[in-house]
Amino acid sequence: MKKITKIAIAILFSVASVSSVFAGELSVTGNAKATYTIISSDSTTGTSSGGKGIGIANEFSLSGAGELDNGMTWNYAQDIDGATVQDDAKLTLTTDYGTVGVFVSEGGISSKYKWDVTSYAPGSDYGISGGAGKHATGGVASGYTYGDDIGGFNNFQYHTPAGILPLGLGVKIAYAPNGGSNANASSNAAGTVPAGSGANTVEQIQVNAAPIDGLTLSASYIEKKDNGSKVSQLQGYEAGGASGKFAYGPVSVGIGKFYVAPSLTAQGAGTYAQYYENDAMAIGFAATDNLSVSYSEETSEVNKQTMVVVGTAAAAKTDATVEQKITALQAAYTAGGATLSIASKSVENSAYTAAVDRKETVFAVVMAF
Repeated sequence: MKKITKIAIAILFSVASVSSVFAGELSVTGNAKATYTIISSDSTTGTSSGGKGIGIANEFSLSGAGELDNGMTWNYAQDIDGATVQDDAKLTLTTDYGTVGVFVSEGGISSKYKWDVTSYAPGSDYGISGGAGKHATGGVASGYTYGDDIGGFNNFQYHTPAGILPLGLGVKIAYAPNGGSNANASSNAAGTVPAGSGANTVEQIQVNAAPIDGLTLSASYIEKKDNGSKVSQLQGYEAGGASGKFAYGPVSVGIGKFYVAPSLTAQGAGTYAQYYENDAMAIGFAATDNLSVSYSEETSEVNKQTMVVVGTAAAAKTDATVEQKITALQAAYTAGGATLSIASKSVENSAYTAAVDRKETVFAVVMAF
């Protein structure tokens, strides 16, 4: 991270030499989405756990941008979503040397979904399979996991300038000095102490490339360091992998491979996740300028170890694996600022539990503004 510090200092000195700043402009962008969701299960052990539901979500961003008199540009954005609360924020400065920025619960650079060519969204990223899959510790959580992302922390970033490297190469480096939860932090906010096995610092890097027309490649790696319970820690938190997609005419194909190793402390009796191995593939077809359809498959295999301790006897260990699989068929039609979507997916071994199979169908209307 010393190189990032040197670059940041050089850019700050450049800014300090600026004699004037042009006033920026404020804009509002976002969307409103209404959904009708149907959840069911064909397995004897699975449950619908939701049935039929209607919901409306809104998210909009307040953004500002401006230019310094030496040609440098700055950008600011603040998201408002959910119950109209302040959410993610960022402030960036772009120069000939690249872009530096401060991100508050924002700026994710994981490559986990860089394979995505679906018409609605990756099947693991919404609904019954999404939302709970960070798995910072060894317990087997319920959501499909792709691991943590630096965007979940307050962090600094540096991005290389566009077009300066061959083959469309670009690098993004991020550093979070505090791994605690501190979203919505305003200026002068103090850091929060990481709880349990939370990391004191988090580092992530992403490398992207576009070697030929239509082909994009991306790889990322994240590591949590200086764990508060490192004395008894058996395994530090790491996650990383690569994704790519290729578009030719109306057809797009994407593939991805990802690994997640949760942090593990000294293990007593119980079941622990040693690591997760994920594979993804998708194919999309633009039937017309307005209509698109897609099919995707995602699998996540959790490698678990169960320890049994009886009295003073040595612990007995049993290894096992469970593969969660998501298949999704989707279609979307766009007319102006409105998009109508239908997304149908099946989840096998939901929540990494064998023989628990579930289905979900989402009808969505999105209005962009």
